[in-house]
Amino acid sequence: MSKDSPGFLHALFLQHAHEIGAFVRGRWPREPDVTDIVQETFLRLSQYPEPQTIQNPRAFLFQTAANLTVDRHRRRETRERFDEPDANIEHVADQGLSPEHYWQTHQQLEKFAAWLDELPEIRRHAFVLYRIEGCSHAEIAKRLGISVRCSERYVMLAMQHISAKLSAEPDQDWR
Repeated sequence: MSKDSPGFLHALFLQHAHEIGAFVRGRWPREPDVTDIVQETFLRLSQYPEPQTIQNPRAFLFQTAANLTVDRHRRRETRERFDEPDANIEHVADQGLSPEHYWQTHQQLEKFAAWLDELPEIRRHAFVLYRIEGCSHAEIAKRLGISVRCSERYVMLAMQHISAKLSAEPDQDWR
């Protein structure tokens, strides 16, 4: 198979799609969306600037499929953790909190979001992955294409930025 042929992606799909599906099923037997993962894997490859320059496309496809599956599991677990079908909505809403408290919380979230927007994009992504999604520095480095040390530095700098902003507002209760 020539890497310069117009059907490079099509040929890769014919050659590896079944194998990648079997890999996902074997590693995550209860994954319901195997075909979606396989399709998204090849979509990611097609979005790569020059896919024919990848030295080992098979390894790229397998790693991409594994990453996509792990991401789906994390999202699913997060949804399940916060999705309580038997929750009594009236009880949740009636916590004795005043509209002023809700407004104050909303204002604080807007400020925090604005502070995050002040950060360079990669630093903001590293911070969100670390503090909000709970990713390790190794995983952040892999996702963002940086070193583990850079991930640690970006998160630290983002925390320093947020801390400085918090310190500048001494009258605000951020609990």
